[in-house]
Amino acid sequence: MFIRRSVNRNRFRKAIFITITVLIAIGLVIPLAGLFQKQPGNSGSQSAAPVAGQSVQDQLANLESKAKDNPRDTSVLMELAETYQRVGKPDQAIKTFEQVLALDANNTQARYEMAFIYYLTNKSDQAITQLTEIIKVDPDNKDAHYLYGIVLGKGKGDYAAGIQELEKYIAIVKEGTDAEKARQTINEWKSAQAQK
Repeated sequence: MFIRRSVNRNRFRKAIFITITVLIAIGLVIPLAGLFQKQPGNSGSQSAAPVAGQSVQDQLANLESKAKDNPRDTSVLMELAETYQRVGKPDQAIKTFEQVLALDANNTQARYEMAFIYYLTNKSDQAITQLTEIIKVDPDNKDAHYLYGIVLGKGKGDYAAGIQELEKYIAIVKEGTDAEKARQTINEWKSAQAQK
């Protein structure tokens, strides 16, 4: 009787251990997957979603072929650049976004994506150049103001300028979870400034 209870207890413990391990693994995978999604603004186009049954490499080859056949098709170039970005080829993504801008200098989405890549690759000055161009063309571009604030604050360590941009962002969006996140960031940066 004692051996049977001990065996059952060990099986129960093993089942609990496996369940907890699986839950922890899931809990780690989901946040890690979020790291590969665009955070500031999250305004990326969803048109580059993989086609069912097609690998990312096949999709990339297909888009490269389409871009080669029609190098003036900005929608194909945008999709190709975003795919490069998604597969971890930031330099090729930048070059492709530059092709888009050569065809359409006022394409704020291409500029935003470039700024985002520059920010992620610690090239804050290049990100700022792209973001200021967006704001010249579209002064109420909330995503550009938000990312500009983040680049200034986190990328350049200029909290005062970053706060100003985040305040512009809040003035545009007014309310919501994103506005609340911006307010929280402003408060953190004000605290950091006070400690200096």
